[in-house]
Amino acid sequence: MKDTQKFFRRASGSDQSKTMSAARAFSALIFLAICQVLYFPVFSSASDGAPSSRQTGLRDDWHVTAGVALSPGIADTAADSLFWQGDTLTLREVTISASFNSSKSSPLRLSTVTSGMLKDRAAARTYPELLKNIPGLYATSESGSYGDARLNIRGFKQENISVLLNGIPISGLTTGSMYWNNWMGLADATYAIQVQKGIGSSMLSDSSVGGSVNIITAVATEEASVEAGAYVSHYGTAKGYLKYDSGQLKHGWGINLMASYVGGSGYVDATDVSSFAYMLNVSKQLGKYNTLLFTALGSPEKHEQRSSRLSIGEVQTYGLKYNKNWGWRDGKQFNLNLNNYFKPYFTLQHLYSRGRLSMTNSIYLAIGNGGGRWNESKGQQISSFRTADGQVDWDAAIAANTAFPAENGEAGAAEGISARNILSDYLAGHTQAGAIVSASVALDERWKLDAGAHYQLYSTWEKEQITDLLGADYWYEDYAANSLAGLAGRNPVKKVGDYVRTDNGKIINHGTVYASAKYSSERVNLNFGASGFFSANRRWDRYNYVGDDIYSDVAWGAGFSAKAGVLVKAGKRSSVYLNGGYYSRVPYSGTYFSSGNNEISQGVKNERNILGELGYRFVYDRGGAEVTAYAAYWKNRTLMSNPYKLQDEDQTRYMITGLDAFHYGVEIEAFHNFTRWLKLSAFASIGDWKWKNDVQATIYDDYTGLPVSQVNVCSNGLPVGDAPQTQVGAMLEARLPAGFRFSVNWTFNDRMYADFEPEDRTDPDDRADPYRIPGYHLLGADLSWSHDFPKGISTTLFVTGSNLLDTFYIERGTDGSAHDLESFRGFWGFGRNFSFGLRLSFR
Repeated sequence: MKDTQKFFRRASGSDQSKTMSAARAFSALIFLAICQVLYFPVFSSASDGAPSSRQTGLRDDWHVTAGVALSPGIADTAADSLFWQGDTLTLREVTISASFNSSKSSPLRLSTVTSGMLKDRAAARTYPELLKNIPGLYATSESGSYGDARLNIRGFKQENISVLLNGIPISGLTTGSMYWNNWMGLADATYAIQVQKGIGSSMLSDSSVGGSVNIITAVATEEASVEAGAYVSHYGTAKGYLKYDSGQLKHGWGINLMASYVGGSGYVDATDVSSFAYMLNVSKQLGKYNTLLFTALGSPEKHEQRSSRLSIGEVQTYGLKYNKNWGWRDGKQFNLNLNNYFKPYFTLQHLYSRGRLSMTNSIYLAIGNGGGRWNESKGQQISSFRTADGQVDWDAAIAANTAFPAENGEAGAAEGISARNILSDYLAGHTQAGAIVSASVALDERWKLDAGAHYQLYSTWEKEQITDLLGADYWYEDYAANSLAGLAGRNPVKKVGDYVRTDNGKIINHGTVYASAKYSSERVNLNFGASGFFSANRRWDRYNYVGDDIYSDVAWGAGFSAKAGVLVKAGKRSSVYLNGGYYSRVPYSGTYFSSGNNEISQGVKNERNILGELGYRFVYDRGGAEVTAYAAYWKNRTLMSNPYKLQDEDQTRYMITGLDAFHYGVEIEAFHNFTRWLKLSAFASIGDWKWKNDVQATIYDDYTGLPVSQVNVCSNGLPVGDAPQTQVGAMLEARLPAGFRFSVNWTFNDRMYADFEPEDRTDPDDRADPYRIPGYHLLGADLSWSHDFPKGISTTLFVTGSNLLDTFYIERGTDGSAHDLESFRGFWGFGRNFSFGLRLSFR
C-alpha cells in the first residue's frame, strides 16, 4: 500500500502604565492559551571578550547592520565566522534573542554566514548550498532540480539536524525531513545563518545530533535603504529581487520588505523553475520596555524534477544533464515529475525587557499546500517506454495504455478501456501552529536563569487525484487488494478528478518545557539545562477504513534532553571549551504508524544520543584558528524496511530497533590576514562514522499483530554513507584597487560511501563496504566590482564560476547489490558553470 513516502521521496507615565498593563495581559493570554513559541538560548552569551579589530587584523571602519558590527571589507568572509561578534540582533534598543552565539564566549562549535556572504553565494544555488565550505557539513542540490537539496552534518542526515527560523523549530514532526523547496526565497530574506555543531543551543529541539541551523531573517535597521538585484546563470536560470528597509519611522514603527522571482531552465534537462518569494517584517516599539514584531514570508513555487538516479552507463552515453524523467508529448516537453508547493509562514513576537527580567512570547502559523505529478501503474511502467535518445516515449506509453479492455476480476468495471497507467497529482499539505513563552532572570552579575514552554500542533493530510487517463476510459481501483476495508460499497471505476490509493493524515500535538542556567565571569562561561518533551500522535485514513472507524488510537511519547557546556579563557588569546548532551528522543510520528495503516507499531522505543565536544580557539593579531574533537553515539535507531517477501509470497515491511552508530572526528578551521587586502582561510574535517552492531527484526502480521517471522540485519562495522568523511578546503581573498574584489576557493571531498539502509543488509555473508565514491577536487572563483556614487547610490557587478576545472564527479547516490560502480545509481555534479549579476542600493 502506498503511504506518505510517495510524494515526498522525492515558519507619559500613565501611557507607560497602560502599555505595561497591555503587555502583561498579552503575555498572560499567550501563556494561558499555550499559544506561543519562544526560543531563548541556553548557550546565548554576551559579546564581551570578542576580538577587537586590532586582534583580528580587520579594518577599523566598521558599519552597523541591524545592530551587529560587521566589517565591510575583507573581514566579511567565511573564515571570520570563527569569531563572529554578533550575539544578538538589536532593533532600536530591543534585543531579539534567537540563539545566535558569540564564538568568543560560547562552548559550541559555530560557523556563521553573514548577509554579505549570502549575497555573494546565492546566485543559482539552493538554500543548503549557501552553507558550503564549513567543515563537517555536506550540502548539495541532490538531483540537480532547483529547490531539491540535501544537507548532512557530521554524517547525520536531515532528521538529525535541527532547523530553526528566528529561533522557532521548522523541521517536520512526521519524519524530521526538511523540504527546502518550500523555502526557495528564504535566501533573499535572510540576515544571517549560524550553524551550531553537535548539541546546539536550542532547548526546544532534541534533533540536534549532527547540529542546528539557525536562520535569522532581516529586520528594519536604523537607516532607510532600497536594494535591487538580478542575476542569470549561463544555463538559463534568472532571478530578480527588490528589498526595502524603512529605517526608523515615527512612533516606533519599522518595516522591512522583500520580493523576488526566479525562473527559467535549470542545468539539468527539463528542470524548469518558476518561483515567487516575499517577506514582510513590521516592528512596533511600545513604550520603553515592549516591542511587537510581525513577520510574514512565503515562496509559492513550481519546478520540474529529476527524480530518477542514473547509472554510469547512462551518464557516459547521454551526459551530465541527462534527465530520464521527460519526453516529447504533443510536441511539448513533458516531465513525469512536476512539483508545486506554497507554505506561507507567519509569526508574531512580543519582547519585554526591564531590569533583570526579560520575556519573549511568540505565536506562529504555517499552512503548506501543494502537489506533485505522479503515476500509478498496473503493468509496464511509463518510465520503461524509451525513445532512441533515452527519453520517455509518451506516444508508445499512451498507445499501450489504450490496448486493454476490462480484465476478469475487475468486478463492476465499466465499458471501455481500463487504464494500466495514469497520471495523478499527489496532493499533500499540513498546518503547523504553535506558541512559545519564556522568561529570563538575571540573579546577579554572573548568574542567569531561563525557563520556557513550547506547544506545537502539526496536522498533515495527503490524497492522490487522477489528472490524466492517458487515452483510457477509466482506472479500476482494486480496493479488495489495496484497502484493508475492501470494496466496502465504494465504486472502483475512477475517472479524472477522482481520488485513488491515498487519503490519510496525522494529527500531532507536541510540547516542550525547559529550564537552564548560565554563569559568566571574565574567565569562565558555564551553561547547563534540561528539557522535557511529549507528543500525542493520531492517524486517520479514509482509504483503508470506512465509516466512523477512520481514526487510530493515540500513540503517546515522552522524552528528555540534558545539555551542558563550559568555556575557560586561558589568557586574552586562547580559550578551551567542553560540551556534552544526552537525549532520550521521542520517535517521529511516522515511526508510530510505520506499517502504512492505523495500527500502532509494536516495540517503538526512544532513540538515545550521547554527544560530546572538546575544542580549542586561538586568536592572534592577524587571524585565528579553532580545533574541535567530537563524538556522537546514536543508540536504538528505529526504521522500517523496504518490502520483504515472506514464505507465502506476500510482501510486508518490518520495524528494526536497536541499531547503533558511532560518529567521531576532528575539525580544524583557520584564517590569516596577510595585509588589509589579502586573506587566506582553510579548513579540514576528518571523521570515522560506522554502524556498530547486528540486530534481529521481528515481522508482525498486519491484521493480528502477532509475530510471523524474523530477519537478521547485518550492519556491524559498515561505514555510514551519503557524506564525505574527509573534507579539506581553502580560500584566498583579495580586495583590489578601484573597487575590485577577487576570491578563489578549493575543496576536496573523499572517503564518501554510497548511501544505503542497514535494513537491506540481511545476508550475513555480505559484509562488503558500500561502494566508495571516488574523491574529487572542486575549484571555484568570484570576481566583483563595487562603486559608490553620489547621493548614497552604490552598485556591484559580479561573476561567479563553479567547478572551473570541469571535474567529473559524483555528488550522491545509493549502493547497488554488487557494491560497485556498475550497480551504483546516483547523481553526478554539475560541470563548469557561471552566474552573472548586478546589485544596486540606495540610502
